[in-house]
Amino acid sequence: MTFGFETHKCLLNAEGKYKMAPLVPPGPVIDQTESVCPHCLKTIPATIYENGGSVYMGKTCPEHGHCDVYLWPDVNHYLWFTNFSFPSKSRTPQTECSDGCPRDCGLCPNHKRGITLAEIEVTWRCNQSCPVCFMSASDSPPDPSLETIYEMLQTIQRYDGGHASLQITGGEPTVRADLPDIIRLARQAGFSTVEINTNGLVIGRDRNFLCALKEAGLTNIYLQFDGITPEVTRILRGEGLFDCKLQAIENCRLEDMKVILAPTIIKEINDGQMGGLIDFCMNNMDVIGGLAIQPAFLSGRFDVEMQQRLSLGDIVAMIEEQTGGKIAARNFWPLSCIHPLCACSTYLIGEGENYTTLTGNITESDYTTYFNESSPQGSVFADIFANMYHENNTPKGLGVLIMSYMDAWTLDVKRLQECNLAVTLRDGRSIPFCAYHLTDTSGRRLYPLGQRRSSTIDCTQV
Repeated sequence: MTFGFETHKCLLNAEGKYKMAPLVPPGPVIDQTESVCPHCLKTIPATIYENGGSVYMGKTCPEHGHCDVYLWPDVNHYLWFTNFSFPSKSRTPQTECSDGCPRDCGLCPNHKRGITLAEIEVTWRCNQSCPVCFMSASDSPPDPSLETIYEMLQTIQRYDGGHASLQITGGEPTVRADLPDIIRLARQAGFSTVEINTNGLVIGRDRNFLCALKEAGLTNIYLQFDGITPEVTRILRGEGLFDCKLQAIENCRLEDMKVILAPTIIKEINDGQMGGLIDFCMNNMDVIGGLAIQPAFLSGRFDVEMQQRLSLGDIVAMIEEQTGGKIAARNFWPLSCIHPLCACSTYLIGEGENYTTLTGNITESDYTTYFNESSPQGSVFADIFANMYHENNTPKGLGVLIMSYMDAWTLDVKRLQECNLAVTLRDGRSIPFCAYHLTDTSGRRLYPLGQRRSSTIDCTQV
């Protein structure tokens, strides 16, 4: 991995070894929490503080020394986000509290929210080797069997049924020829929303396979799509793939299959293309149902240079600039189904260049009154609009979602305990996304891929 100085800094002594530092932060304290040491993943105290108008996290590992990490560009905007706090509702735990967060995930009794988006990994194989990949599995475990997958689906329904949408992911799920069978199992298990997370190579080259997925009950595609130029795709994913991704979108158009575009944003690579991505979506709304922007986080393989970490605050400011103010930074509001610092969204009403933001036309009181806790992340505001005006159908438009995933530098246990996105393991445990993909500086995972639980706690009975 390569990191720029602004991404994080650790204090070194004259011999180049880590040294301890005073625990007094250089600016006003905003919050106290727990995090992990990026080098050994030990859980340690952390302080969130202001410095020069921006927000940072400071933490000290007894073995590896002190680390300061940039979190947010504008402290007032950060505090405004934290004020969007809705009552949380937990669910029946599957594991016990023993070693502390984030090592007891399952979910344990300390987790404060249920799961509204459940992921299952149906393979750890892939047909690409991207320079940026939080999986980066060199030795892939065997694919889970259909019987195991069905048990996983039943466990999700047992604990989170009726509220959770399902995302089938990997690795690259389309490398499994029996993916249509997996989708059928998901529908039989009772999931009404079933999407696949894909790089688009197979569905771009094989429309018949996409047709088989649709016939099996697939509801939408979550497509890795990092920018509007071939160069961005070449840097982040490899040569000659941009046209294949465009063909994947076209095949979805022909099959009437909705697509959610999912770009990973890295400063100096594609951070200047978010306005263009929004325009691309608004001009292809017959097939594109949403845009899910993901600032890069340091996990797994990261073979490109990241000059500066980008937060939600950075992303929304860039979108305001790149859209000429049509979408203001404060048109993005935190979602109420997750910790307010983890995700934000807005909804663009209209199409093409003629659009306005729904959040510019409602108040925070409207949000509180009409919020529906069962709304999927991408349609929270569209559902609020429908509830306010008693509409049977949401207005035509585009949901723009920004997800801020945490890594070993930025991990905040308070945020993790309110995660509503979890990966279901083969033993039935639900691991919050950011805990599951947590890796140290050497790439060692806290939760190894495909692992089975060694304890005797029953994950299959409530």
